[in-house]
Amino acid sequence: MKGKIVTLRPLTLDDAKLLWDEIGDDPNTWRWVGSGAPIPTSASDLRVEFERKITRPGAEYFAVIDNKTQKVIGSTAFLDIRPIDHHFEIGSTFIAPSFRGGNRNVEAKLLMLTEVFENRDGVRVTIKANSNNVASRRAIEKIGAKLEGLLRNQRLERDGTWRTAAYHSIVVEEWPEAKAKLLHLLAD
Repeated sequence: MKGKIVTLRPLTLDDAKLLWDEIGDDPNTWRWVGSGAPIPTSASDLRVEFERKITRPGAEYFAVIDNKTQKVIGSTAFLDIRPIDHHFEIGSTFIAPSFRGGNRNVEAKLLMLTEVFENRDGVRVTIKANSNNVASRRAIEKIGAKLEGLLRNQRLERDGTWRTAAYHSIVVEEWPEAKAKLLHLLAD
């Protein structure tokens, strides 16, 4: 999936070193990403996590490439792919701190949502975030997803606490409005 600002391509094990070089042990990145896996402390740890992700059934992980620099700057994924239900989840998204802003994530979401609704017959996209991750929740709502509610004690976190997940969605009937909103954000 190629846009003007970013390109999404399948995540590879080699991307672990490239992303580690960009992000390192930044706690503000790894705090929110990882599905309960240990926080990576090296490129090798990140590679082990990528091995787990790449082989996960019902998921497709992508490297986010900055088109200007051609650097791998992050990752995102389709999760919980259920073709019979025409359902996709978008998640496991992170962008290197030095590349945040500049509408990279907005365009990545436009590419993914266009793929789901216009090429894969999707009718629903779920996007979840830790209820305490205010920045992610704002970003999710910025792209047009609607808050459906909070699921308490949804998952055990790395630190032993229980996560309350904020569930958002975009359904096919809302796609034209959400797409227009995303295109407007990218035009600014």
